[in-house]
Amino acid sequence: MRRFPVCACSTAHLPPSEQDAIDRLIRDAPRSDGRIIVDHPILSIEAHQYGFWVHLGLFDDWPERPDELSPEFWALLADARNTGATWLSFDRDEPPSDRFPVFVAALGQGEETGEAGKPVNAASPSARITIRCSACGSADVMRDAWARWDDDAQDWALGAVFDAAFCEACESDAALSELPLYGSEETHP
Repeated sequence: MRRFPVCACSTAHLPPSEQDAIDRLIRDAPRSDGRIIVDHPILSIEAHQYGFWVHLGLFDDWPERPDELSPEFWALLADARNTGATWLSFDRDEPPSDRFPVFVAALGQGEETGEAGKPVNAASPSARITIRCSACGSADVMRDAWARWDDDAQDWALGAVFDAAFCEACESDAALSELPLYGSEETHP
């Protein structure tokens, strides 16, 4: 058995047109022995329950961004590849990162604002979130994860974050809730 690094990314970082196109490919894909065969012209895509995986071997054939992929999508793939990852999982339940643009439509806000498809700054108050214990509301929560040493960055690179969560206030396993974070007036219980 071989181990390989994986990165996880929120689908909120995908431009809506690309996410819609991939969702359509997955929805309309033929099945073979229970496996979904996604026919993307460049990417090797494997669907999963919360989104899809992209194999990063495309960099062997496409060292420069192909015209078929947006600069935003390419930046996500390249960043994952630079960590040494083999796969990048796009997961609708993964919280957005402040390192990449977040698209309004992906956050479910596009129809209300009329700005569907426009990136917003993930660090802006409207796009920021806090993670809390669903039982007590405490911010003293943590999740299991693994990291790998990155020689170039001279730091630990997060490889994956797992579903298991723990609340220090409850001193037990926890279910986590995402709540909007509004500027500096946010207080922690």
